[in-house]
Amino acid sequence: MVRRLKVYFIHSTRMDYNNLLYRHILSSTICLSHELMLPLTKQYKDVYVKDLMAKADIIIAEVSDYNIGLKLELKWVLEQKKPIKYISLNNTIPDKVIKLVPEIEMITEERPMIKIVEDFISHYGNMTEAQQNDPTMILGSL
Repeated sequence: MVRRLKVYFIHSTRMDYNNLLYRHILSSTICLSHELMLPLTKQYKDVYVKDLMAKADIIIAEVSDYNIGLKLELKWVLEQKKPIKYISLNNTIPDKVIKLVPEIEMITEERPMIKIVEDFISHYGNMTEAQQNDPTMILGSL
């Protein structure tokens, strides 16, 4: 059973987010089957970022283009204790946020950005809310 997730996206306001992120996300049937909280769209641009983070089930952070707002959001998101996927369109992490980004998944021709995002959303969409909140890992049966 697939849950309808609330997916919040973090990114720099300096980047060309419409063409580099939103266009791909909004053309994905997997992404569109969930509630996408894209912070600079008409629907969400006037909503406080912390409120969006609190409502989200999962968070995706694009970290390639540094600005102070991105750094602040990355600090806030760590307080949320929610699943986070860090990506970087150029496969690098700026020095000023490297301490806030534990790892990124590398974007390749075989695994483009949208595939990474879709896989992350699908993974948590296929979990029940109880499974997502339970940190116990089931490794197999005896």
